[in-house]
Amino acid sequence: MAEIGYCGDDCELCPRYIATKSGDRGKLEKAAVLWQNVGLTDKLATPEEMICHGCASLEKCHYNDIRNCAKDKMIDNCGECIEYPCEKINAVFEKTDAYARQCKETCTASDYHRLNEAFFLKKRRLDAIHFKCRSADQR
Repeated sequence: MAEIGYCGDDCELCPRYIATKSGDRGKLEKAAVLWQNVGLTDKLATPEEMICHGCASLEKCHYNDIRNCAKDKMIDNCGECIEYPCEKINAVFEKTDAYARQCKETCTASDYHRLNEAFFLKKRRLDAIHFKCRSADQR
């Protein structure tokens, strides 16, 4: 099963995660440039700052309120929450849509596709997880 972040990101499809797992400094440098171009960072990060072993491993997250909420409820991601979708995750979906629009304007088609698969499909991913969890609860 894929490693899914609290907010629905697919870590295993993330360029940053892939670069970390490969141990390739050049890939981490490319990920840093991509992050800056999309607006995920305001300055170019060092390869060391880009190292990521999955969303749950990070101390700082763009969506700390989501992370803290999921941790408090002891769930792996928002799709598992009985209250899904809530106001917090809907705000994340709006922010993600803005990143997707910006990425479409500033990234290559290849980079957009990679980021779309990893990040911009989070609502669809969480909807599927939520449906599966609720179906299992009804058995």
